[in-house]
Amino acid sequence: MKRNKLVSIAAITVALGVLATGCAGGSGSSKSDSKSSGGMKTVTVKAGTGANVKPYTYVGDDNETTGYDVEVLKEVFDRLDGYDLQIEVTDIPSVFSGVTSGTYQIGVNNFSYNEERAKSYLYSYPYDKIGYVFITKKGAPEVKTFADAAGKSFEGQSGVSVTTAIESWNEKNPDKKIDITYTDADTAITLQHIEDGTTDLAIIDVAMYNAYQKEYNYDVVANQISDEDAKAIADNSYAYYIFPKDQEELRDKVDEQLKELKKDGTLSKLSQKYFGQDTAPEDDQFEKTPN
Repeated sequence: MKRNKLVSIAAITVALGVLATGCAGGSGSSKSDSKSSGGMKTVTVKAGTGANVKPYTYVGDDNETTGYDVEVLKEVFDRLDGYDLQIEVTDIPSVFSGVTSGTYQIGVNNFSYNEERAKSYLYSYPYDKIGYVFITKKGAPEVKTFADAAGKSFEGQSGVSVTTAIESWNEKNPDKKIDITYTDADTAITLQHIEDGTTDLAIIDVAMYNAYQKEYNYDVVANQISDEDAKAIADNSYAYYIFPKDQEELRDKVDEQLKELKKDGTLSKLSQKYFGQDTAPEDDQFEKTPN
């Protein structure tokens, strides 16, 4: 099979510090570019990612975009004839707005499922099982619930499930608000800010936390999030690719390959490489998409 072209483009908006306005409510027209090669029509599929959630999606030392989410998607397109995959790096709001407008045909950033987001996007089969932990500085009062976090400061990206869950908590509990600082900084910076006291807490994925701790050994503490609070973050414990509403054919082709990657053990192999454990979803998760 032809190895698909991977393009890592640091978005100009990030360099200028200009953030997109975020995700619109509906799905606009989504068109893939087409070209002919040797008489065969090739469709260019553009995928947008934030590339700042290691080990899921990040820019490596060779300046190429990599990580579990990215390598799974590359493997999918290696098995699809007639498609050329390009991956562009941008900020998270621009991933959402880009998928909505059709600039991107796929959004890649360890996205969880929730019903509100499903009104605007199609979801693939899941390709990873995820879990979350509260992170606080060693010696500080530990946080094990959203209620424990009341009055404390939190750093997170706009538009992602964790931040959205805290925004929802604040709306429902105005007397127990959590102070949010929005940032597009790498998770390493957020953990450094917790260690040095700049911010009080973060909520990150367990595998991500383990990866950063292994590399940097921050002076922080992790506490598993309760099932109740986890449901406020996501409707289930899986990660998905997202697509514009009019890209059902592309979504279905990606799903076919994801099912094969599960069946032949590729998902397990890649998750072992990036996480040190098998996080491939159960077989029954590859029978029906969320929407």
